[in-house]
Amino acid sequence: MTEHSLWRFSRALHRAINERQPADLDALLDEDVDWAIYGPIDMFPFFGSRRGKAAVIEVIRQIAENIRVHRFDRESIMLGVDSAASMMRYSLTALDSNKPISLRVAHFAQFKAGKLTNLRVLVDTFDLVEQAVGYPIHLPRMAV
Repeated sequence: MTEHSLWRFSRALHRAINERQPADLDALLDEDVDWAIYGPIDMFPFFGSRRGKAAVIEVIRQIAENIRVHRFDRESIMLGVDSAASMMRYSLTALDSNKPISLRVAHFAQFKAGKLTNLRVLVDTFDLVEQAVGYPIHLPRMAV
């Protein structure tokens, strides 16, 4: 049995971020990879959509300049032949402030011939923004 593409990509991604070597992902990305991280782009400019290997490597470089991954736990995962989806919890550090950040994300990935062709990441943005600004955000109570 061969290793699923998700495991190779996941290890390479975390090494690329922590060791600031995004070019190491080159061999695992499709030339026309479609990448999107959904979240507040105004606060985190590396969120948003990118297309193509060069654009994805650049966004990984930007992520590596801003955070360090300490730990990640897969809460649930589903693997297909050329696809994967998981719910994950990350422990990060914001490099500019040395502030710890705990983050939940859901990700959906598609692969072809062992290369990432499509990635969608949904971030628990409300919790992330509260941690980034350093205080709880109180929303008005919604009428029932």
